Amino acid sequence: MNLLQNTRKQAARGLTLIELVVVLAILVALVGLVLAFFPGLLSRASKSTSATSIQDIAKAVQINYSTQLTYGSGYDSLLNAGGATLYSNLTANVASQLTRATLTAADAAALSALGINNIYHLTSTATDATFNVTQTGTAVAVALNTPVPTISNATVQNTVRGNYTPQGTTAPVYVVLGVNKGATIVGSNSILQDAPVRAGADANENPTTSYQRYGLVFLIDGAAARTARFLGAVAFGSAGITTAEGSLQGYYGN
Repeated sequence: MNLLQNTRKQAARGLTLIELVVVLAILVALVGLVLAFFPGLLSRASKSTSATSIQDIAKAVQINYSTQLTYGSGYDSLLNAGGATLYSNLTANVASQLTRATLTAADAAALSALGINNIYHLTSTATDATFNVTQTGTAVAVALNTPVPTISNATVQNTVRGNYTPQGTTAPVYVVLGVNKGATIVGSNSILQDAPVRAGADANENPTTSYQRYGLVFLIDGAAARTARFLGAVAFGSAGITTAEGSLQGYYGN
């Protein structure tokens, strides 16, 4: 009887101080192991999510064109207010891959033929580079001499172009626009419920300090008669302009 009572007392008294210290030491060690891998896990999760979002956006705009005969309008121009310079809150690598250009009459008509009739230049506060940068802006008509950002980096051009060969003798133009909440393809009655924001993997990809929406790339080529075509969606981040395939290559460490 005494033996049974002693056993019950030992069970009821809980852990000793030494046992608690041992348990805490084990927990600290486990936390240390998890934190050691966390940066890599966060980066891989960001790349995986980006690849999925890029593919989903590309499908959405293709469906919108198939059903509405337009790729949508009201996108971010990726230029500062006034259109004179690239948006200040692009990451350094994205900005290095873009050049501000002005549309010719033929190139503006080619974009308008796809339903892209206006864009928004960007303004932001010190604490908001992504979320509400165009809601109070004025739409800029896509016309002769309208400034737009174009992809100037040859490697990025080749990546987004894929197997397509530009036509004509006039240099092709790669116009890239951001998918914001004011775009006509976004909203409760549109193909996209909301404009996705990229989940960055490092401090340079914080959406309050750098532009972290996704973009659409349109190639304009041909000679006198210019034609615009949708090449695909891209992400903007510390690594620059990235396609879905590029995001997946990063995910798998290639």
